[in-house]
Order: sequence, then C-alpha cells, then structure tokens
Amino acid sequence: MTDCCRPNPPCVHFCRLDGHSLLGKGKIRNPDNGYEYEVLSVFAQGGMSTTYLVYNYQIKKLCVLKEIDSELASMAKARELFQREARILKSLSHNGVPDFHDFFASENYYSLIMEMIYGDSLQRLIPRNETEAVGWMLELAKILDYLHNLPQPIIHRDIKPSNLILRYHPSQVVLIDFGAVKEVTLKPGTRIATAGFSSPEQKKGLSFIQSDFYALGTTLIYLLTRKSPNKFYSPVTHKFTGLEDAGISPGLVSIINTLTYYSPSDRPSNAIEVIDILTKYLNNKNKQII
Repeated sequence: MTDCCRPNPPCVHFCRLDGHSLLGKGKIRNPDNGYEYEVLSVFAQGGMSTTYLVYNYQIKKLCVLKEIDSELASMAKARELFQREARILKSLSHNGVPDFHDFFASENYYSLIMEMIYGDSLQRLIPRNETEAVGWMLELAKILDYLHNLPQPIIHRDIKPSNLILRYHPSQVVLIDFGAVKEVTLKPGTRIATAGFSSPEQKKGLSFIQSDFYALGTTLIYLLTRKSPNKFYSPVTHKFTGLEDAGISPGLVSIINTLTYYSPSDRPSNAIEVIDILTKYLNNKNKQII
C-alpha cells in the first residue's frame, strides 16, 4: 500500500486524503463484482475456516469475512457445506441472524462476507440470575421458531454459547455460525456435533429440529454453572444429573430435562412449545417477585 503524501495523526484509522484503511493488512477482492474488503485483523482460526475483521468499502462498514483456503476448498464436502451456509444465510431476514453481504470464490479461496455483530458471546457473559439466562434462551427459541418454519425449514446443528452473541444495541441475542446448517428435507449424512452441547443423534449423523432444542438446554446448563454440560451427563441414564447441587432451581432443572430427553420424540415438537415453557417459567418468576 502506498504512503500518503500527507501524514495522518495516530488517532485516525482511515486516511484523511483518500479514505483507505491505515490498519489494513491487504485487500481481498471479489473477482465477479470488483468489491474490495480491507483485512484488519484475524478474528478466529478453526479447523474448517478462518474469520477476519474487514472493512467493506461498498457500504463503508466493518464486516466479518469467513474463508476456507485452497486445501479445504478442494474437498467436495467442505465446499458443499460452505456454499450451503452462504446460500441459506443470503435467504434469511431476521434480527437474530447476521445479514449476508457477499460470497465469492477465487482461485485459492472461498469467501463469505456478513454483518459484524457488536456484542459479547454468551460463552463470556455471566447472567445475573436464572431469569436473565432464561430470557436469553427465550430469544434463541424465537430465532429457532423462525428458522424451523421457513418454507424450507433449517436446523442450525451447532448451538452453543460461543455461537450466541448478545448484541450491544439493541440488546438482543444473535445466533451466528451457520457452517453446520442443514435443511430438514436433506437426507442424513455428515456427522456434526460439539462435545457437551450437541444432541446424541447428531453423533450418528442424524438431526431434527429437536436437536436444536437439546442444544438450547445444554447451553442453559453452561450459562448457569459455567461448566461443560458433559460434567453432569450420565451415559448410563442418558440424563444430566447433579444440576440442583450445582445451584440450578428445581423448576429449571425440570425444563432442562424436558429439552434434553435422549429421544428426540420426547422433546418439545416445535419451537412454540419451547417458547411457551420458557415464558411460563418467567411469568411465574415475576409473580414471585411481586
């Protein structure tokens, strides 16, 4: 990047002469439409992808760029999952889901650009009490109601605290990372599961909308104990034990048990049922306070 002919003060992030990013580490360009994205920093690097904080010159906003490299892009399954993520994210319109901005493939990379969510993940946040934690999960249940009732319903399959961000303004839960997303109508296939949070059937390559409810229940366990749900799981009974001893109220333990039954058919049949269960709990809590 060429230096400006006029110096910029250290407090300025964008050149006052031509507007380019002074923090940039290089640009990524969409070869199809010419859109350019200035890479500012690496957000996270995982087994499947790398995410970057980028500046989008077209809309003049910070965005998130998710990318798989040439090695993964050469794998049919990795390409399929990444293209599915982009296609589905583009079709969504909900405040609890990041906005889609762009998707393109170059010679060595596949890149997905989406909205930057300003907030903290629920992996970091500690709820002030059970009511706040349940309130967050109620917001998640409403997002799931939207996803599960699309003309072509989808299952997220990777709900966990790190994939839930509490947006700063307006304060609301946002579900991110649709890399494991799957349409309900697709045949069973890829095994995608996060230890401690995902449902038992996902380890077998199966998933249902009730699989997302199971993960909502395990996320609630983490929020209230700050421990992996695995620490409470009994492989003998296929239930979570010791939750009351960990400080969770009996009424909420009952709800968690309902959401995390081993068999998907024993869990709530749809998100509206989950919303009703969580709303009833909050209403009862409010009556106790009054």
